Amino acid sequence: MMMKWIGSGLVAWSAAIGIATTAHAQEVVLEVSATQPEYFAQDRAIWDLYEEENPGVKIELMSINEDTEAAFQARVAAGDPPDIRGLTFPTQDNYKTYVNLTELDFPWWDKANYDARSIFEQTHGVEGYAPAFNVQGGLFLNFVYHADELEKAGLDPKEIKTVDDLRAFLEKLKTYVETRDDIEYVLDIGWHPRFWGRWMLESWGVGLGASKEDFRDLWTGKIAFTDKENNPLVPALELVREFTEKGYLPANWWNRAWEQEFESSFITEKSVFAMHGPWLWNKVLAQNPDADLGGIFFPANANGVVWQDATTADRGSVLYAANRDKPDFEAAKKAFYWWTSPETVKLRAEAIGFTPAMDLSEQGGVDLKNPQFQKLVGPAINAGEITFDSSLGGQAAAGPMQKSGTPFVIEDNAMASKIGAYAAGEMSLDDLLALMQERWDQSYGQ
Repeated sequence: MMMKWIGSGLVAWSAAIGIATTAHAQEVVLEVSATQPEYFAQDRAIWDLYEEENPGVKIELMSINEDTEAAFQARVAAGDPPDIRGLTFPTQDNYKTYVNLTELDFPWWDKANYDARSIFEQTHGVEGYAPAFNVQGGLFLNFVYHADELEKAGLDPKEIKTVDDLRAFLEKLKTYVETRDDIEYVLDIGWHPRFWGRWMLESWGVGLGASKEDFRDLWTGKIAFTDKENNPLVPALELVREFTEKGYLPANWWNRAWEQEFESSFITEKSVFAMHGPWLWNKVLAQNPDADLGGIFFPANANGVVWQDATTADRGSVLYAANRDKPDFEAAKKAFYWWTSPETVKLRAEAIGFTPAMDLSEQGGVDLKNPQFQKLVGPAINAGEITFDSSLGGQAAAGPMQKSGTPFVIEDNAMASKIGAYAAGEMSLDDLLALMQERWDQSYGQ
């Protein structure tokens, strides 16, 4: 009922920006990818509103996941992209695949709470090109846990305030797991190149005493990867090795498939404590709505700072350049403007649970109900005891320096076995840092 009421309220606004609200003589079918597979149902409900107010338009919603991404990209390369992709990661090598939004009459630049028009230039060095519009604020990483299971163990993660507290907690949890035949892992995780290479190691590094500025200095060449004394990655890498050697992390975690093994094991409670972002909360509750979940951040550093990802073009929505001369492009453009409008972003944020990267004051703000925000992010913001650093991370800051066609230093599946070898004691820290420096020289060096 509420969704339909909101939809009716959009009629006048839709007409104002030129979205047709009367039946067309011939139905227009637009193919749109969902934000993420786990949010398909929420996206579908919101696009249903658009169809109600635009009877001549049908939205065919599709999902793209880890397993189907390669096939999808092959389809795009063959000149058959969908009309709108709900979430993607533009790069120096693919940005021309997407329409430059600065060349359109795109109406929402001034509503963004970051420099959306030029953020791609800041992170990739491409002047005058905006391939995506991202309405999601920087994401938060966290430890997520099954609170009822930890209560059985007599453990309360909320008591973890320092990294030493985390060590003591994991040792106790390991002892408890050894008494349970149905729980296999202490601190659950797997390998995902973006999670490790762009997010997790940096977030742990900040908690261990570094700043995001230190990471920007590392990635832009002011600090060498081989400089063990000053490289802000080193404490995080050493902690990963420590947690691997002590059996807190799963054996051969670098070979574990992200969705099929890691996420599945937490969802089915073969583990009760894991490192992830906002998505695992939703996946667990989709399978078990009664799951008792809780979360904590990696401990703040001595200055009370916790890492948060920056808001960039990453995870933005796009139109495809290959469609620009096709008959339905104008219909796709109008649907895209609706999808990225403040009114619709409010619906999206409340349905999925992201903190919006737009000014929604005229829409009354947002009431976020997603579990990560309700149980962790919101209370932390309200308490005011920690500060979130959402400035550009190291890899993003170095984007303009990266040579076309070259790999990232860590965000690459080829690095899984290398970091795994270090964690398992089969490669020295010096050798791992030398490899990272070599990769940096190849991709970013002059």
